[in-house]
Amino acid sequence: MNNRYIFYQDRITAFENDIAQLKRHNAKLSAIRLFSVLGAFAGFYLLLPYSFFMSIILATICVVILIAAVIKYGKNSKNIFHLKRLVAINKNELSILNNETNKLFSNGSEYTKKQHAYADDLDILGKFSIYQKINRCVTKSGNDYLAKWLLNISNKKEIEQRQEAVKEIAQKIDWRQDIMQYGIAKNLNGNEAEYLINWGKERGLFAGSKSLKTGITILSAVAFITIILAFSCTFIPLLFLFFISLGVHISQFKKVAQAHRKIAKKSDILNTYAYIIDAFEQQQWKTELLQNYQQKLSRDTQTTAQKIKQLSKLIELLDQRGNILVQLLINILFFFELRLLFAIDKWLNKYGEDIAIWFDIIGQIEAVASISNFSFNHPDWCFPEIKEEHFVLKMENVGHPLIPHEKRVCNDYSLTSGKIHIITGSNMAGKSTFLRTVGVNVVLALCGAPVCAKSMQTSVIEVNTSMRIKDSIEANESSFYAELKRIKYVLEKVKNREKILLLLDEILRGTNSKDKHTGSEALIKQLAKYNAIGLVATHDLELSELENELKGKVENRFFDIKIKNDYLYFDYKIQKGVCNTFNAPILMCKMGIEVE
Repeated sequence: MNNRYIFYQDRITAFENDIAQLKRHNAKLSAIRLFSVLGAFAGFYLLLPYSFFMSIILATICVVILIAAVIKYGKNSKNIFHLKRLVAINKNELSILNNETNKLFSNGSEYTKKQHAYADDLDILGKFSIYQKINRCVTKSGNDYLAKWLLNISNKKEIEQRQEAVKEIAQKIDWRQDIMQYGIAKNLNGNEAEYLINWGKERGLFAGSKSLKTGITILSAVAFITIILAFSCTFIPLLFLFFISLGVHISQFKKVAQAHRKIAKKSDILNTYAYIIDAFEQQQWKTELLQNYQQKLSRDTQTTAQKIKQLSKLIELLDQRGNILVQLLINILFFFELRLLFAIDKWLNKYGEDIAIWFDIIGQIEAVASISNFSFNHPDWCFPEIKEEHFVLKMENVGHPLIPHEKRVCNDYSLTSGKIHIITGSNMAGKSTFLRTVGVNVVLALCGAPVCAKSMQTSVIEVNTSMRIKDSIEANESSFYAELKRIKYVLEKVKNREKILLLLDEILRGTNSKDKHTGSEALIKQLAKYNAIGLVATHDLELSELENELKGKVENRFFDIKIKNDYLYFDYKIQKGVCNTFNAPILMCKMGIEVE
């Protein structure tokens, strides 16, 4: 059994034991609360006839015990919910290790793009995808960055910096899961972060209102005097001031309501971002990338987390504007709302532009942490060596990361510059899966993640695929026409000498066998003419003859099958040469189709 299964199961057991212990403690606290209430009333009335003083002392002791029990019960309940979220997170890890659905985090389907170079063919996004297997982000910016890194190639320096950061965070399991559980508890709305970034770029509605600020300062000072006069001699000055202040409130009501609507109930998301940043700022990071993040967040004596918490507290207080007591006691005479909005505008003027920077850094931190979790779950996978020269691709014992370990068959494979490998093999022999194996691992390598291999070397190169071609009723085009468009797109990149790795599966499958062969042969020759690099999987054995015609540019590889007593055996091992064994007649016979 994978030791990570044992690791997560042990954590689940430990957390569940802690939950059980806290529940037992809360049961005792419930009894204490009950007896302290009964003791307060019973003790007071039983002792009252004998000693008023003793009855008060006993009642006070019981009330103190009651308050302490209520506070401790609340803390325990909060910890129970915290631990339950950690249990859910670790159970989710077990599910993902078992190749089941990621139940807590996005699968990335919202980032799906039509005609992406490789995302659809390689299962990068969506259900049972690479994104789903990696993603542990709780913020929108984190999800955005993880998708960006998987869908776009990075340069060599960025990849290597990311690899080192991933290695450092990989062992910080408690740190990662603490951030996850906090974000899950807040159930963040994806649009709120973008909204706050845009809000941070705006000018506050009360910015520059110096005369208003001066006026309410004077009125607030006068309010203290009139209150003293009201208690000592007359209410008239207070009543007069009340109507003046009320007039100010009425004149500013629309602006106050508008300003509040913009930031109402945004303290939760701010607290979540502050929590993540605070957790990050408290660590002593060693790798260059993480230190760079930390420096961008800590540009002065006050930490970024403190700045965000300051804003969050102001918004929480402003959210109390609907409270009647707040309005009557402190707002009408002392302009509580306006003072808060002045403070928010001051904060906005000082830090508003930084919100985008902070949220951007949090997104990168979360994306790195997600890849770190992926690395932690697969300790036997390797971090590839990124080569400067073009083109290098060497893989030792490489397998498909979405295939369960016990079913995965790994291969050694290498491809050099200007080479096209034509891969032949019978149905179900593993051609398409192998193309995806190569493509997915290159994508993982170039986003800074570990790869499903013992060792790997690769150049920085963009994968381009033509594998799952679908017709489109909406666009009124057949699958054949859609494939031609895809091939045209790839050819343009090849002609422009772009650094791409081609993965083509069964070219031109939507036409007759003669046209298919003619078109496939012409395409491969054209690709070879421009020194294209790639793998072409096909059932067309005649295409393998191109190895002799285009020596040094085309080579043959194949997947073999064994047939014994009409039973098929697949080893899924790639070999040099051409496949000469086919299984279609056997499979058709098994389905009841008579083949002569």
